Amino acid sequence: MINASRAERVILVSMMKSGTHLVSEVMTALGYSMYGHVRVSAESRPGLDRSTRLRLATLVYGDQQAAHLKSQSEGAFNDATDRAWEALAWSWQARFGIPLTNLYSMELIDTGLVQQARQRTVGSSFTQTPAGVCWVLHEFDLQKIDGGFLREWADTGQPKIIFNYRDPRDTVISLINFICGRTKQGLSSFNNLRTFRDILLSKPGFDERLTFALTETSFPCQVTDFRRMAWLLHHPGVCKVSFEELVGPKGGGSAESQIRATARLIDFLHDTNASADRVASTLYNHDAFSFYQGQIGTWRNAFTAEHCRIAEERLGDVLSLYGYA
Repeated sequence: MINASRAERVILVSMMKSGTHLVSEVMTALGYSMYGHVRVSAESRPGLDRSTRLRLATLVYGDQQAAHLKSQSEGAFNDATDRAWEALAWSWQARFGIPLTNLYSMELIDTGLVQQARQRTVGSSFTQTPAGVCWVLHEFDLQKIDGGFLREWADTGQPKIIFNYRDPRDTVISLINFICGRTKQGLSSFNNLRTFRDILLSKPGFDERLTFALTETSFPCQVTDFRRMAWLLHHPGVCKVSFEELVGPKGGGSAESQIRATARLIDFLHDTNASADRVASTLYNHDAFSFYQGQIGTWRNAFTAEHCRIAEERLGDVLSLYGYA
């Protein structure tokens, strides 16, 4: 059954190693395609119909070239419009202030087509991106986001924005395990993580790695990152959800909390056809790209007294702000 009232476009801001896969599985179960800082399968990749492809081609290439593409073979048409979509998506990540050249490379991002897309669509609205897509981002710094997008969001309430987070102490442990290669499918495509992998693996043991991660200001998901994202906690138009709520009994949470959080997401997205019980039953996927342990409170067995002191000193206000004090 088609749900005409469901939100057409969603941005999921999920801090790295905060259970991104849990919310992504909710979104996939609700029928959204996925794009961004998430491993996209063939099933969850945005499927673009011909009218959407023509619209993207017009946006990125211009009227004349888009008209020319209409006469091309289906394969050539799809290849060209796939490139247009990719360029438009990169340009939107740049408008969101994502540090693309650091995460990926200048070579990948600074191409002629991406630059053309940025120039041609600099004043476009987010409603011109494909419908039915959930954009997954690990950061959303209010001071770096394009003001045109912020105006559009303030005026229309669209796209819908979800903020997912986790206890910073568990986040740092999960991130150390991920960077050191302890997850099933290896490291992500973020190039900056490789630098931290070399540093962490040079340490004699886990305690030394944890001390480094807690004290190095450039380490991902540090206290400054939680502070920069805190505006999302306060905004009434953002749906907030935590790893602890969504992980369910297999991860040390509760089925009741998992269903309540899933129902909150469904209600926020105005999906009148979805069942919270059914969607919640699909969560906690051991085969998720970055899955390792997926448990609440792992820091309690990993932190020494000194780590607890450092965490309280550096994270005290953040723990209180996010409800983990």
